[in-house]
Amino acid sequence: MKNNFFCILFACFIFSNNNFAQQDSALVKKDSLDYYDMSLDQLMNLKSHGLPSELEKIINSLIAVASKKPINLRESPSVISLITEEEIKKSGARDLIDVLRLVPGIDFGVDIEGVVGIGMRGNWANEGKVLVLLDGQEMNEIISAGNMFGNHYPIEQIKKIEVIRGPGSAIYGGSAEYGVINIVTNQAEDINGVCVSGTYGQMEKDYGRRNLNLSIGKKIKDFSFSISGLIGQGQRSDQIYTDYKDSSYSMKGNSSINPNYVNLALKYKGLSFRAIGDFYQTTQRDGYGSVVKTGTVNESFNSMFSELKYVLKLNDKFTITPRINFKNQTPWKTTSYDYSKPYDKRGIRLSENITASYDAKRFLNLIFGAESYQDKATDNTDSSFFSNGKKEVHYFNYSFFAQGLIKTSVVNFIIGARFDKHSEFKSAFVPRVGLTKKYNKFHFKALYSQAFRSPSIDNINSADSAGINPELTTVIEAELGYQITRKSILTANVYDITSHEPIIYYVSQDSSNTDYYTNNGHAGSQGFEIEYRYKDKWGYINFNYSLYTVSNKEKIASYKANNSYSLLGFANRKINLNVCWNITKALSFNTTATFYGERFAVVGIDTVGNSIQKKLDPTLLLNFFMRYETPIKGLSVGLGVYDVLNQKLKFIQPYDGGHAPLPGPSREIIFRLSYNLKFKNKD
Repeated sequence: MKNNFFCILFACFIFSNNNFAQQDSALVKKDSLDYYDMSLDQLMNLKSHGLPSELEKIINSLIAVASKKPINLRESPSVISLITEEEIKKSGARDLIDVLRLVPGIDFGVDIEGVVGIGMRGNWANEGKVLVLLDGQEMNEIISAGNMFGNHYPIEQIKKIEVIRGPGSAIYGGSAEYGVINIVTNQAEDINGVCVSGTYGQMEKDYGRRNLNLSIGKKIKDFSFSISGLIGQGQRSDQIYTDYKDSSYSMKGNSSINPNYVNLALKYKGLSFRAIGDFYQTTQRDGYGSVVKTGTVNESFNSMFSELKYVLKLNDKFTITPRINFKNQTPWKTTSYDYSKPYDKRGIRLSENITASYDAKRFLNLIFGAESYQDKATDNTDSSFFSNGKKEVHYFNYSFFAQGLIKTSVVNFIIGARFDKHSEFKSAFVPRVGLTKKYNKFHFKALYSQAFRSPSIDNINSADSAGINPELTTVIEAELGYQITRKSILTANVYDITSHEPIIYYVSQDSSNTDYYTNNGHAGSQGFEIEYRYKDKWGYINFNYSLYTVSNKEKIASYKANNSYSLLGFANRKINLNVCWNITKALSFNTTATFYGERFAVVGIDTVGNSIQKKLDPTLLLNFFMRYETPIKGLSVGLGVYDVLNQKLKFIQPYDGGHAPLPGPSREIIFRLSYNLKFKNKD
């Protein structure tokens, strides 16, 4: 099967370059090319070259996720993956896991209590190491700084996803140590009407998901509004979970992942307001690894976000943006079960930010600003307290940041830094330097960044006698890219990640079995990633290969596998292929395939208390999805199969924490129905 996969991939590559050389007459979108920043020679060359191809509109998109200043994707000072709305819809993706699996270096593992978190370039990154933004709101919860994946966010409302596959702390602070996932949903002008969609998924033994989406939006002169919602039910798996002691239970009916979500946006000229309610309800029986004997446990992860922002454009060169954000969150809320006490902590954060952007010259942009936040956490249980012996704690953090961007005919030079000072731990200062440039078909990036992870509220209050401080990371990256034709591009990047004194979780060896966090040792990874993209009217091909190794890195004992080059949970090698055929203008057929190399998992404990590791065989996940735009205007239907080969890929705990591999869903048949009713535009 492995050899057949590579043969198909090679055939697709040759086929795309030799047989599809048609010219594209698609119009240029306003966010595709930065005409203002082009030289006269570049503008003349563009005029003679003609309108951009479908691919060029993507690879020349302007994005601000890595710099705050909109910059051409190929010159942006980070290694970035851009996922479009078209790719999400035509792939039939069920949730963010399906979408992000196709990104080089990203994978997923199980934490505790059925929660699935993210890994980046071989490293476990669930708690405060990857920042998730949704319409500008930081979705990470502030108690443990994590995110929960699986039937969670509104996949059918997403316009695009920008992924920084590298550090983002110099811009975003202490939750962006290893990466940033920036999700942008459809705004009022994109919706311009009413959109409704429903998804049903059927696994082998029970339903996989049944979700309903609704969006309403309209722009009227200088005013716009939108409101979107998602309500649904899902299940992590329908398989059998077995713990280290051979106790087991069926996940059918015991692994709910139920989203309830609403997103409101109002905008008038430069003033905007947004409010998001994210109420994620789960059930589980895997606990901290041992099967829960008392039955199914309900758990909730509830968050409310709001933002008030004003973009004040003083003139064509100078813009000031003040912003106020508010979070109110109760993650991991659960009652007591077996060996676990009830958990009910509320975290509240009020943030203030002011950012100024100044185009000093045509080739020079300066960004600078300040930010502060105030945290308040409350323990609502009867049996536990914070480290101060009280039911409530308060923290304060302030930061300053600056960035300079100089664009020349030879190279673009970007330099920036951020300083953070928290009331409970030592300060963090992280600089970044980048050299980027696009020369016609060729582009390069040379990047050096430092990043940090801020201790979360739970980290602070469960610190051992040594205290807790931010973990610091240094990342060196380089990227080369070459546009082979107007419809195809090849990019390759290498990276080196070194984390100093990472925040580690452990359990005391005395009879109390107390949970602790401490700074200890070094971690990191090295590797490279290759991407090939081809896009034309007939469809597109996206291929990527990623490899990481820890051979030359110090390794934390609870994270390392039984060889010199792997970490627990994540395959050293991963290959993705996404091919879409537009059979007709209305009908498309999409194939996605993900190949995982061998993975290592802890599967038990021997008679003297040592962990038993097992090497899991390579796995191929194969998915098909067909989408049809019916003759009824605005109505589309989709039908597909996820995990065609029924591999039931397991989520492995990426550290030695006592949790056996968690079964993933079985083969799932997906049906989707969508209807968009557009409002009429009045003159």
